[in-house]
Amino acid sequence: MGRSEIRVTIHCPLKSVFETYTQVETWAWSDLRTVVWTMGKPWEVESRMRIEPNNGFGVIIDQVLSHLEPYRRVDFISHFGGVTMMSQLNFRALAEEVTEIHAHLEFVGTFSRVAGFALGPAIETGARNFYQELKRACESELERPSQPSAPGLETGKG
Repeated sequence: MGRSEIRVTIHCPLKSVFETYTQVETWAWSDLRTVVWTMGKPWEVESRMRIEPNNGFGVIIDQVLSHLEPYRRVDFISHFGGVTMMSQLNFRALAEEVTEIHAHLEFVGTFSRVAGFALGPAIETGARNFYQELKRACESELERPSQPSAPGLETGKG
């Protein structure tokens, strides 16, 4: 597996989905053990986070936010276990109350691509589960007041 694509349809408005994804308390709705911003400000391009999955067997993910277009796209470069992976997450309104997220995951570099054959299926499964958790969080919040997103995302300022 050199690359993978995942699509998930969420029955929630685009604005709500993006704001849930970019909450200041990063991914608190997910099954990740810890997510800590280690450099820069949350949701600011070139900021870095450290992620520890619940069942990652001690693997720590160092992830850099490389691109952010509010309500449209988020890109990361991730490093873990000698592997480098680029991910791009696109947000698109399919209707007023329906949003599609489309994730592109790609291993970068020769070693990463070779390692991807062994790691790819597990990473893809983990990513699918993560986006299903986002879907559940968004759809369960339809009746609750929205959480604040990171400062500056409303206007696209960092």
